[in-house]
Amino acid sequence: MISRQVPSTVFKSCLFKKSTGFQPPGCKAKYFWSDGFHGNKWSHQLAKSGERKKMTQTLHCGINHLAGFATVNPSQNVAVDNNGSDLVDPRLRFNVDMENYHNADLSDVNDLVHELTVGSGYVMCEQLFTKDEVEHARELILYLIKTQGSKATHFQGSEEAKPELQARVWNLLNKGKIFEKIVQHPKTLAILAPIIGDDCQLGSVATNTIFPGGSGQEPHIDYPYWDYYERHHWPVTPKVKGVPFHMNMQATLMLDDFTEENGATAIVPWTQHDAHYPEKSGDFFQKCIQATGKAGDMFYFPGLLQHAAMPNKSNQSRTAVILQYLPKYIRPMEDKRVAADILSRATPQLRRLLTLDYPYPAVLDEAEPINTEGSKSEFEWK
Repeated sequence: MISRQVPSTVFKSCLFKKSTGFQPPGCKAKYFWSDGFHGNKWSHQLAKSGERKKMTQTLHCGINHLAGFATVNPSQNVAVDNNGSDLVDPRLRFNVDMENYHNADLSDVNDLVHELTVGSGYVMCEQLFTKDEVEHARELILYLIKTQGSKATHFQGSEEAKPELQARVWNLLNKGKIFEKIVQHPKTLAILAPIIGDDCQLGSVATNTIFPGGSGQEPHIDYPYWDYYERHHWPVTPKVKGVPFHMNMQATLMLDDFTEENGATAIVPWTQHDAHYPEKSGDFFQKCIQATGKAGDMFYFPGLLQHAAMPNKSNQSRTAVILQYLPKYIRPMEDKRVAADILSRATPQLRRLLTLDYPYPAVLDEAEPINTEGSKSEFEWK
């Protein structure tokens, strides 16, 4: 048996059960599990009456498909893949330019907003980030997938789907300065303001990687509409035709070329005009088109637009940064818990997206005795 150390984040998500083998699905090596980061040793090498305990784990092994689990040395920012090769942290060799944005022309914003709200419901903005920025973001995500372990995913494609062929990386503001830049591109903020407010918030920033053979996703609409199939949660429809009221905007940055073969996002145009969960997937796939584009393109749509990642039938993985933006009054989906050093350098735009200066919820019983609401208030949030 190969003895190999794995990060505690991987270890804690493992579910063991008695079996006749010890090999996770998709893994070539057999593993002895230990939590080297917290000092807990699981002595599955110990034997009773000379017999080794045989265990198998049911972890979703997305990283095994890519390159196997990695052993991480936090002090050296180096990981080792299961071939014994060093994986150097890409953040150590790339300087993110936070001052200059690629293709930040705003002259077409009104037309884009009209298409998103009154028109078909989706727009593509080409090459909003440089080739170097996109390549760095992609390299960093693949590095993180190799080192972080399996994570929660959403809208898994089918009952026969293999979860190990889809990988998420969450809470990206804490995982690379490039993502601080991505969330606040001037064109994105200009598109959002007329739709969900200039004081909108970042609900989530994550990536989704679909490996070759991955099944894609169940057709769906996005948070906070994600459970609209349970109508008793929604006593009144949240969207009717002719009223441009939206509680979510999505932006998808392509880190790989999106093609029909590798599972480019499928959408059903015009479905953002009213709230309707795509419960009949057959109807969805008959009407959908795929949003193809180049690495560096950004794809925008309201969360009510019916969509789904499609199966990856190519021989390469494909990755996208998924940005969720919400009006200030919607509870965000992801508890981001942004690190102190990021908060200390946050731009005014990022502070607003993180609602850092927003006063609510507040302990009003202890608030300063001044008028803080109303048109004549001393409230300075705006």
